Amino acid sequence: MPIKSILIASDLSERSDRAIKRGLMLARSLGAEATLGCIVDDDMPEDMVSERVERSEAHLEASMKELGGGLSCQVAVRVGEPVSRLVSLVNGKHHDLVVVGRHRTREMFDGLRRTTVESVVSQSLKPVLLVAGPVHGPYERVLAPVAFSMACRSAVALAREVAPGAGERVFHAWMAPFEGLSRGGDDGLKKAVEREIREQARTWAAGLDPAPEVKLRHGGVTPRLEAELRAFVPDLLAVGANTRALSFTGVGAFTSELIRHPPTDLLISRATTP
Repeated sequence: MPIKSILIASDLSERSDRAIKRGLMLARSLGAEATLGCIVDDDMPEDMVSERVERSEAHLEASMKELGGGLSCQVAVRVGEPVSRLVSLVNGKHHDLVVVGRHRTREMFDGLRRTTVESVVSQSLKPVLLVAGPVHGPYERVLAPVAFSMACRSAVALAREVAPGAGERVFHAWMAPFEGLSRGGDDGLKKAVEREIREQARTWAAGLDPAPEVKLRHGGVTPRLEAELRAFVPDLLAVGANTRALSFTGVGAFTSELIRHPPTDLLISRATTP
């Protein structure tokens, strides 16, 4: 689906400035409309809320002029509870992509509750681009760990639009059932499982045009991802947020950990994304 409208969410921090720069760069390259959005917490006296709204609007206007390279965009400052109001802003218009900055790390609280970005991703109907690194130019290398899901397929397709000239590496980490419970394992079972996974990979990849080469990596997903990050050195990681019914975060443990500690910019696509 073509990206025609981009929402760039800001909390007026330096982390958000990276998101604004990346979001406006994408809007220019894709010919998309851009909206700079900010939420002012209403849990304060009314006069302070009004002052914060004015300051937020002025900050976003200045950021647009400084980072936009001449691109004009809309500014949307809303008042309310930050997370719920931001989710409402994300889902309230026909935005095709939401761009956010890296959350502020608070080790004591992050383990007890979802971060703002996790909350947005878990409730957003749109894909989310989390900008973690400095913005120097277009993306050059995209890495996609996939699980043969619709969300992962959507993430790869979207990454191709966000980074049309970038190199692409798609991989799937796999292990045979109960493999970790024994030292040697059954080689016959491993080979049978690998054959089945190769067929699944071909079927999944056929849903993309062109079909990507899916590299099969034997081992757990976290160590295999770490190895691919070292070998390929991507500047964009494309993942599908595969929600589990009992997930604390609402996006799955793997994606949640990447949101909290992104090794590079992170493009997250929900299963509901067309």
